[in-house]
Amino acid sequence: MKWYLDFGHGGKDPGALGEFSKESDVVLNVGNLIKNTLEKSNETIITSRTNDTYYTLEERVNKANNEKCNYFISIHLNSSSNKSVRGCEIWVYDKNSKLYNLSKNICNSLSKSINTKNRGVKISKEFYVLRKTTMPALLIEIDFISNIEFEKNLSNSYFLENIANTISKELLSFVNKEMNNKKLYRVCIGAFEDSENAINLKNKAISKGFSDAYII
Repeated sequence: MKWYLDFGHGGKDPGALGEFSKESDVVLNVGNLIKNTLEKSNETIITSRTNDTYYTLEERVNKANNEKCNYFISIHLNSSSNKSVRGCEIWVYDKNSKLYNLSKNICNSLSKSINTKNRGVKISKEFYVLRKTTMPALLIEIDFISNIEFEKNLSNSYFLENIANTISKELLSFVNKEMNNKKLYRVCIGAFEDSENAINLKNKAISKGFSDAYII
């Protein structure tokens, strides 16, 4: 499956601003974590940007359409003049969207994983990225950067990974896949002054079935 990940804002457009962070930086970090996770499950990922660069909404949509992506996922943070407001919400074009149920699942999971209000799935025909994409699209508002409690958590890499993993898990589940979290542990045996002894041990390991044995 080919996904288009749209990391909101960038460059001259920082998006919503917190006390010490900006939306464009946060969604780039979270988005790249999602990208890496999906790629580990052999999904194809196209992104709107790879760094702090500005691209118009038209440029983002045209890129996704030209790449013939299957799904368009736009990642954002919300903001409010009321600093106490928190919550995750997702926007789709209409209730007939193929991503409507996926959107509900992301909201449910994200609200639990980061302990925030579930503001639910909302409908809008005003968002350019929902109107002009030729593939099913959704726009995630992870939470409110204007809330100081949430913003403080954004400096914690584990918190960002939690957000990314929660979203990634739901995206993969939507296409009947699971996250690939396998870890590999390497074992080193022996240290020799005589290279011949090292070669002999390596060959013995290979003969026992450890084909990736090597000398360092």
